[in-house]
Amino acid sequence: MAWFSRFDRYGSAHMVRSQDTVMAGGTDSSNSCGISSIMMVNFKVKMHLLLRGLAAGAGVQASPVGTFVGGQLADGIAAAQATEPEIYQIYTDVTGSPYDGASYSDCTYFPTVLQRLGLGSWETVWINGSMFDAIKAATDDGYPCIALCHWTGGGGHFCCIDETHTFISNTISVCDPWDGEQRIVSAPSGGTIPYDPSGFVFSTGAFFGGNRHTYDSAAPGAFDGWITRKC
Repeated sequence: MAWFSRFDRYGSAHMVRSQDTVMAGGTDSSNSCGISSIMMVNFKVKMHLLLRGLAAGAGVQASPVGTFVGGQLADGIAAAQATEPEIYQIYTDVTGSPYDGASYSDCTYFPTVLQRLGLGSWETVWINGSMFDAIKAATDDGYPCIALCHWTGGGGHFCCIDETHTFISNTISVCDPWDGEQRIVSAPSGGTIPYDPSGFVFSTGAFFGGNRHTYDSAAPGAFDGWITRKC
């Protein structure tokens, strides 16, 4: 696994976590995109509250992660970085079936996992209308969301989306756990959002070290319905 620091053309910084390829014991966990997306949400939410708390003092002590506020920044970062096996165990407890990342995860369980991480109430919903409008509404309050991309060649892929922009055109900021990249993706105001991860992407390099996958011949797809969002 690896955490990467990414900077986009809007001047925003994004921490992107690449999913594990093989876990201890040789277990193939290459389908753990949902778990890694949960980890990114956990980190982004807790760090946002931590940094806001350091600026605001005691004003946010009542937050679910108030124990981070006023503490050492390094301790807060460490506490916000849950490991992939820890999330596997929570997901296993929630579903009642052992999970090791070797198969797709089910986003209907994500809200309960996020709640058990101390992040409050979440929901997974199917969007029949504009995906951009739904993602923008979900992220406007500073909370990331998780969206499912369906590949045209079959299969799917969960990504964390932490920002939208409406400058000149609508875009979403996709934190992709497959290759640890952050992409600015054009988003039409109605319907689905096409996603093609192939092509050159500017990278800043690993922040904590580790591995990542590559998109050698990725089939294009689209964010076309399922999102997990704060409620």
